[in-house]
Amino acid sequence: METEHAIQKPEQPEEQVEQATVPGKFVLYRYIVKFVCGKSGGEVVAPGRYYTAINVENPSERVARIRKRFSIALPGEMAGPVSEFFLAKLGPYEAMEIDCGDIFQHTRSRAGFLKGFALIESRTPLEVVAVYTAAGAQEYVETLHIERVAGQRVTQGLPDLIPVPDPEPGVGFCRLDEEGNLVVHVKNQGSAAAGASTTRVEFSPGGVFDLYTAPIPPGVTIKLPAIPIPGECYNPDCDFRITVDVKGELVESNEANNTGSGRCIG
Repeated sequence: METEHAIQKPEQPEEQVEQATVPGKFVLYRYIVKFVCGKSGGEVVAPGRYYTAINVENPSERVARIRKRFSIALPGEMAGPVSEFFLAKLGPYEAMEIDCGDIFQHTRSRAGFLKGFALIESRTPLEVVAVYTAAGAQEYVETLHIERVAGQRVTQGLPDLIPVPDPEPGVGFCRLDEEGNLVVHVKNQGSAAAGASTTRVEFSPGGVFDLYTAPIPPGVTIKLPAIPIPGECYNPDCDFRITVDVKGELVESNEANNTGSGRCIG
């Protein structure tokens, strides 16, 4: 039975800049939606309780991979905090809703009233409709507004992570340090920076190791912490598989080149 080991996080990954072949750029569809959520005492907007419901539909026959982020606007011409990106998927013709509860949760805000913008991006065109309601002192709906949000076509690059074999012939992915530990290299051969992700090494047999993978600029290769090879994997040779971005945390230009299989001779 395989066991899963704790994530290892390097303090300062070793980087080496390489000349990379930059793939073509890609079109993203970007939607920027205003939100107003929570109870206002009247300092900035009229007293009352405000709600925003952002409805997102995938009108195509292909799966839509979506990422969303929230930026809070503060009064007095002050910039508020910006959340990290959150990933979602919609199958053909499926729809989802992003409401005030989701926005409070994703922004980790303890304030009772929030205003700002939701940023939604996908490589598939979407239908985005925002529904705004507000209630007064009696807690009944007094205003209702529905707005269809037009998307912007943005041409930009995307990251593309791959596991990197040793350039010496015959070594493949079996890179070993002086103690005989496996060393994994990950390269971003895309045209945009890659955020933090997770690289998985599966030994057959011997278990699963998940490695924290730091953000990687385009054209850069990083070296991950060495992994002790389980003794039981040598039977007599040790087979293993490397998978970059195993949790699907990134939107990449190519999702089909994330794995590499290796063998260390016993």
